[in-house]
Amino acid sequence: MLTLKRFILSAIFIATISCVFAQQATFSLMQPRSVIEGRNFTITFRLSNGDANPPAAPQLENCTLLYGPAQSTMQSTQYINGKMSSSFSIDYTFTYRADKAGTVVVPAVAVSCEGKMLRSNSASFNILPQEQSSQQNPAQNQPQRHPQDIQSGNGNQIAPDDILVRVFFSKSSVYEQEPVVATIKVYTKYDITSFVPTTQPAFEGFLCEELPVPNESTMEHYNGKNYYCAVLKRLLLYPQKSGKLTVNSGKYDITLVLYETVNMGFFRTNRPVERDITTSSNAASLTVKALPQPQPDGFNGAVGKFNVETSLEPELMRTNEASVYTYTITGTGNINYLSSPQIDFPAGIDAYSPKPEFDTRLTPSQSNMTGTFKTDYTIVPQEMGNFTIEGKPLVYFNPESGEYVTINVPDMPIKVLRGNSAPIGNEQNTIEGNIDDIFHIHPVKADQQKKQRSYAIYSWTYWITWTAAALILVAIALVYRRQIRLQADVSGRKLAKAGRIANKRLKVARGFMDSHKNDEFYASLAKALWGYISDKLSIPASQLTRDNVAEKLLAYGVPQDSVDSIIQVLDNCEMARFTPDHSDSEIANIYTQAVSAIKSIEDVKNR
Repeated sequence: MLTLKRFILSAIFIATISCVFAQQATFSLMQPRSVIEGRNFTITFRLSNGDANPPAAPQLENCTLLYGPAQSTMQSTQYINGKMSSSFSIDYTFTYRADKAGTVVVPAVAVSCEGKMLRSNSASFNILPQEQSSQQNPAQNQPQRHPQDIQSGNGNQIAPDDILVRVFFSKSSVYEQEPVVATIKVYTKYDITSFVPTTQPAFEGFLCEELPVPNESTMEHYNGKNYYCAVLKRLLLYPQKSGKLTVNSGKYDITLVLYETVNMGFFRTNRPVERDITTSSNAASLTVKALPQPQPDGFNGAVGKFNVETSLEPELMRTNEASVYTYTITGTGNINYLSSPQIDFPAGIDAYSPKPEFDTRLTPSQSNMTGTFKTDYTIVPQEMGNFTIEGKPLVYFNPESGEYVTINVPDMPIKVLRGNSAPIGNEQNTIEGNIDDIFHIHPVKADQQKKQRSYAIYSWTYWITWTAAALILVAIALVYRRQIRLQADVSGRKLAKAGRIANKRLKVARGFMDSHKNDEFYASLAKALWGYISDKLSIPASQLTRDNVAEKLLAYGVPQDSVDSIIQVLDNCEMARFTPDHSDSEIANIYTQAVSAIKSIEDVKNR
């Protein structure tokens, strides 16, 4: 009986080990965290699904090896749908002392596992200097503890620099339309149980796009002190005007956890106590340089580094059959705010409204946008022959070189053949030569000849018919000339369609509001307002600012009280995008204000 049990246990062990080692072995370095100068820290290497001798301790600059490696193993086995899966790993941990502040690179380490050499990845971390107070008073040079272990130096009084909220720009100076990243960070020495922004910093004069925020906190050395910090918000900003743009300070209601000492008689202990405080962020400034003057012809606000190419599909064109002419811009910069170029197609080719399409993403550094902006032009030739589509050059400003760049687009020759649905012209008919009979000539009497000599010009129906035809011809000519003027008036078409386009965008925003997608609602609503004002005032979206909108609306004829209401709606939309929580009634109120703002401008047109 004992022998049978041993056999079963051995079989299970062998099956488990076989499953583990059937998987591919890996050897990796666990990412180290920042450490403070003079403290001990650990470096851990993990070997998964394999077995090997302990690796040699890596040599770290400005660090002293204390001991290691210490080994620990982890193993798990699970059965899912009758299938067994196992994992097995060994951690090798080395303990060091951080001797000097700076950046430390952990090199790759190799181990031999079952006849194969496995190498780990390399990584880097920072050794932070000690706080200035600790350097000045060596008696206070104690190891820094986790924020929950830190107590205020004067009872439960919190020092002003124990918790900070700061706004940073990734650059101190940029050109108009050149992207810059704004980061809002919190630095703290305490645990935070509640963080509520009551007033968010307002980024006036910028177009904003939200960036992803890391979920974990890090340790940083700031203003001579060591803090645990976390990123609250990251924004990709596009300045819309030159000069010194300032981001005002925000206010935040914060609940901190302090620990006070409690005397229990024979011993003392610490208990957590929550404290509510209100703090403000700094006011950050950014210098925005104006684009060089004079601006070249064809420049439409593109700032960055771009390229352009064109294509035609299908290349062989036929009358009354549609083809698509594509104008594609690729590159990095304010690509999300480019506009479709105005292309003059040859006479005899009808062109429909362009269809723009954006495909953008963040760069690996998450400091700019890159991707593709494609515009499709559907064209239908009405005449046969040889034509040329004139190439539209791309003009952009390169902030790295500080110069304008023009990319010439070659002309595209095309040939249009007769289409299947095209009307057939006059063609020669084959005369049949197999006539068998001769038709008789019938004599005409004198009275019949007199009747045949009566002319239609003396009939009243003749004059009515020609008069009606002349009037119809004049009407067609007037309508055709009006249509030509409307086609040439691009701003007029935008003005006429502004209301309809705004209603479509408002419906999209209403859908997000009904679905309780607040971020998408605010972005869509702001886009509807700015787009409507851009079309109504015939100003490109890239040149719209809060100040010139008010000036242009007054010149357009909008009353002063309505202009103030419209500016307030725009401010509310921008502020709402940076405020995390809003009730349904507040969201509905913002939507109603936006609809009323558009109606007030439409009323000016009706009057």
